[in-house]
Amino acid sequence: MSEIITLKCGIENCTQHYEYKYSEYDIIAITAQWRSEQSKDGIWAGLLPDKPSIGEKYELFIQNALQIDLSENFWVIYFDPYSTHEGLNSEDGIRSIQFCLCSKISVKEIGISTAKIEIEVLKTVGTQQYASLSTTTNTASIHIDEQVNSSYYSVVNFEKYSLISINCQSDLGWNYIIGKINGQYKIIAENHWDFHQDIWKIIHEEITKEQAKKYGIQ
Repeated sequence: MSEIITLKCGIENCTQHYEYKYSEYDIIAITAQWRSEQSKDGIWAGLLPDKPSIGEKYELFIQNALQIDLSENFWVIYFDPYSTHEGLNSEDGIRSIQFCLCSKISVKEIGISTAKIEIEVLKTVGTQQYASLSTTTNTASIHIDEQVNSSYYSVVNFEKYSLISINCQSDLGWNYIIGKINGQYKIIAENHWDFHQDIWKIIHEEITKEQAKKYGIQ
């Protein structure tokens, strides 16, 4: 039996939200704050300091405009506490990313625009794993090609990764993580965000050295 919850955005009378659908074939994750019984009294407002582990139980605090069926499994992305608060702006932050397949245990609290949910982690996929997955056909590079010369485009280079940001408006944009592996370049994750969603997706799209140069990847 379905168990659909709908969280609204902060604008009065707004009915828009992101409808999350679990897929066996694509890893698409919502964002949430992660806590555990041990972390709640810690620094960074009790955010979970370590990556979630399979079989362990955690509390998720969700505050996006979202509709989701909690009777189904769902993916949630984890960031370290600093990146959760300050944004993804370092190599350590990228390395902290983990996609977690979750199963709802209970709904601890639900409001108009927020929810606290107890979950169990069923599966995890980290940057070291999804960076090495086989290439699939995607269109992320087409979007980057269209935006690379625009005023909305920026790139930050780290040792093993680069982060491309396309911020079209203050409430609409994309982030792409580029893995730099043995002289090859691969788009490994895409983030699409706006006022009603903040969704991360694992992708595996190789790009050429010519494209990497064009994008400002070093």
